[in-house]
Amino acid sequence: MEIKAETHAVAVIGMGCHYPGANNLKELWENILARRRQFRSFPDNRLPMSEYYDPDKKAPDKTYGSRTAVIDAFEFDWAKRRVPKRAFDSADIVHWLALEVALQALEDAGYTRENVPTEGTGVVLGNTLTGEQSRSQYMRLRWPFVRKALRAAANAKGMSLQNIEVLVETMEKYYKSVFAPITEDTLAGNLANTVAGRICNFFNFDGGGYLVDGACSSSLISVATAFSHLVNHDLDIALAGGVDISIDTFELIGFAKTGALTADDMSVYDRKASGFIPGEGCAFVVLKRLEDARAAGDYVYAVVRGWGISSDGKGGITAPSKVGQSKALRRAYDKAYYSIHDLDFIEGHGTGTPVGDRTELEGIALAIEGDGELAPRSVGVTSFKSLVGHTKAAAGIGGFIKAVLAVNQRVIPPTVGCKEPNPVFGTTVKSVYPVISGEVRQPTDILRAGVSAMGFGGINSHVTLESGDPPALKVKPSLEEQALLVSHQDTELFVLSAKSIPILIERTQVVREMAQGISEAEMVDLAVFLTEDLDSSQPIRAALIADSPMTLLERLQQLEQMLNDVPPAPREISISPQKDIWIGNDIKGLRVGFLFPGQGSQKLNMARTLVQRYSWAKEFLEQADHWLLEIGFEPIGKYIYRPLERAADEQELQEWSKQLTRADITSPAICFVSLLWQKYLERLGIKPIAVGGHSLGELTAFCAAGAYNERTLICLAAMRGRAMSATASNVGSMASLACDRQTAEKLLAGVPGYVVIANINSPKQTVISGESLSVADVTKRAQSENIQSRQLQVANAFHCQMMSPAAAFLREQAQIPEQLTVTSIPLFSSVNGQRLENGLELKQHFANQITSQLDFISFVASMESTCDMMVEVGPGKVLSGLVEETTVSQQAVCLPVESKPGRERELNAVLGNFFVRGGEINWQAVYENRLVHHFVRASQRIFIENQCERPFVVSDEDISSIGELLDGSGKHGTETHSLNKFVNLEEELVDVLGEYFSERGSFLAELIRSDIETGGHNFYENIQ
Repeated sequence: MEIKAETHAVAVIGMGCHYPGANNLKELWENILARRRQFRSFPDNRLPMSEYYDPDKKAPDKTYGSRTAVIDAFEFDWAKRRVPKRAFDSADIVHWLALEVALQALEDAGYTRENVPTEGTGVVLGNTLTGEQSRSQYMRLRWPFVRKALRAAANAKGMSLQNIEVLVETMEKYYKSVFAPITEDTLAGNLANTVAGRICNFFNFDGGGYLVDGACSSSLISVATAFSHLVNHDLDIALAGGVDISIDTFELIGFAKTGALTADDMSVYDRKASGFIPGEGCAFVVLKRLEDARAAGDYVYAVVRGWGISSDGKGGITAPSKVGQSKALRRAYDKAYYSIHDLDFIEGHGTGTPVGDRTELEGIALAIEGDGELAPRSVGVTSFKSLVGHTKAAAGIGGFIKAVLAVNQRVIPPTVGCKEPNPVFGTTVKSVYPVISGEVRQPTDILRAGVSAMGFGGINSHVTLESGDPPALKVKPSLEEQALLVSHQDTELFVLSAKSIPILIERTQVVREMAQGISEAEMVDLAVFLTEDLDSSQPIRAALIADSPMTLLERLQQLEQMLNDVPPAPREISISPQKDIWIGNDIKGLRVGFLFPGQGSQKLNMARTLVQRYSWAKEFLEQADHWLLEIGFEPIGKYIYRPLERAADEQELQEWSKQLTRADITSPAICFVSLLWQKYLERLGIKPIAVGGHSLGELTAFCAAGAYNERTLICLAAMRGRAMSATASNVGSMASLACDRQTAEKLLAGVPGYVVIANINSPKQTVISGESLSVADVTKRAQSENIQSRQLQVANAFHCQMMSPAAAFLREQAQIPEQLTVTSIPLFSSVNGQRLENGLELKQHFANQITSQLDFISFVASMESTCDMMVEVGPGKVLSGLVEETTVSQQAVCLPVESKPGRERELNAVLGNFFVRGGEINWQAVYENRLVHHFVRASQRIFIENQCERPFVVSDEDISSIGELLDGSGKHGTETHSLNKFVNLEEELVDVLGEYFSERGSFLAELIRSDIETGGHNFYENIQ
């Protein structure tokens, strides 16, 4: 490949931002790493959904999207910035937000208003249509049209002319009360092209300040435009960025009618992508030529090496083109000294629309192909929008800053909302992969990234950059990056307590009010807040699990309904049908048992969250690997933890899984993970009163009971695994039959060769073991009788006489204590369910165990009589399912801690059950090393408001100065004419009329004479 000459280098020396949930760079970077999504229901002071929402996508003038991401806590101090109050009131908020963020970026670069160079400094700003406040302000000037419509409607309903004018005058007071008066500052304050000029005016810049409008690509085009000015020496310092505060009816309903919004979750680069959620924000970067930055001693976050802009040409105005988009990328790398193949990741446009995502990904692949073939899954792709929604004119600069922070901090940042990657990743876009987990690199590494943005009209832009100086300490997150990358959870646990059922109902209602309007990111904040308000002495407890603010509100309402309809009696538990709400009434004396799983439960990346979040867990993995190396075994860490999104294809994934099933790897791996979870649960305050395990899991149970230490367990598991591995002359297999023991015995009868019942797992599951051909014959018989069967992914035929050589090896070689001494807690065997007593010959026991039949039904019966709650401590949920099939008690429960890696719902269910049953949890440990902010109710947050949703500001004096409405008699509508009092009284009516005409007769005669003289003669003549 030809190496390009280095001709372009622009330094990023300062940055500033204000996005939903992030008022500065450090907050933004933490949110990116922790995947704190900022989506919430629309605040009423912005756009009340009760008036503008309709789930019917065809409903006129309505939106089917009900969520957004909005900034909060922005207040412009006009007095501090020496801006006249009248100018502040007259201008759209985008002017003040842009000015404040520009100042933040310059201060980050080391400048103040007083010392920033003014000569050769310019501003290039991305924006479209100013902002929504300007559009609302225009409505004030359209009052004549509103007045015209009001008069026409009132007239059509037969209102008198005088009443119409009273109504019009009254409405004008109300209508205009929410809008700022029109002044000489209004025009400049509501134009987009004056925002950049206002910044130049504030700092006295003379290099020029203007607007770039490239729709949703605006702010990245502003950055690219600034680069060109710098390399051409038109500017020496450039302030480039974007601002967008436009989530009003024009854009929201407009996007709804194009089908671009989603009514569900925002899924980016995902198979189920269905559209975007709108957002808002503002950001700026301060740029210099690299040589000038170095000469001035500036800190360099990153170095921009290339940029490109293209159009889709004859493509549709709103339909994207992969060819057009690829041209922007190719032009950027034509400037850079490296190839697109050298990228670590691309910060993509990522709108989450089905067509947009697919087209963008194929455009990237097309650009990559221009430099030749690239290995599968080489370049990651991620999206800023997956956190804050589509911020339109502020989207490109947000993605650019995210990429700058990433290459600066040497982290490949994750995207959110990609659970089932788009199928094109496996077909036409094999060289690219979605960054789901994120990756932390060494501080000395150089990372390279691309940034893309596209907009309506077919405008495309791309920028490429690489790491500059060592990672900036000022944006270093408060928690370790590895911990932040696993801070996000798929669900959160919410707990409440009270002295009585009625008080808990009241408490539930309060929490419902607190949860109104919160964002997805704030769910963990609320969850922590509720734990801080608990009183362990209160007997009534409730817990629930939710995965979104909407689900949380539904669960709280369901909890209230359960408490009202069928509250649990004392010492009883109520559980919702979906098993996501639990209520306990004065439960005491909780007894918990730990069950440890055996082979077959292993999964890639099991317990990865613990290893990444906690240093003690990572150190324990390193210690376990060291122990294994000491006795001549391979370390297990590299086999357990794999970057799944980087797998070249399904075949490589299967190979990784196959390697983990090797008995000498999976045995110590499962025991290690089980120990890890046991350590974690005990840190949370959950300790067992009895333990046991299934097959291999029994080794872990012995360790948990204190029979030997952790090193002994890991090494014993490895030796057992190697001893039980198949050899060329000793190949066997196992299969699971969906039937009871008696049925299985009938299926085995008469089958040639060697096959036996290995595990009596439950009344609905029996496992057979033996010679492979014999096992296959049994499974065929089972299928012919409509009995489900499944081949097990194990290395050999366990729990049968084929394991005799392995048993002999353990008797001779196992490095374990000779006998079972005093244990800390009761220990039960899965062979027969009996409690194991002191003095047990350990080598003999473990040798016999691998050849013996397991009776898990008897084991469950023993545990059930000892414990109120069982926890499957380790990977998978096999044992929990077997216990559910076996147990006879309605109150007994067995719960897994992690059925699938990265799925936190199970652990939350364990904690919820433990809590409502009277357990005391160390809540600080639960939320340790997770990004948690102080909880603030949505009602207490300061969101930008739209003038149209402000309360009317009209005084009594304003209204009293307007005439009153008149009724049909010509009197004030609030009075009752004396005529009305007598309409049903004929005699009195005559008297009243007589009195009226005697008093008003002369006046009426004069009125008629005057009317005839001034033009009423035609009427008079007609009468004649």
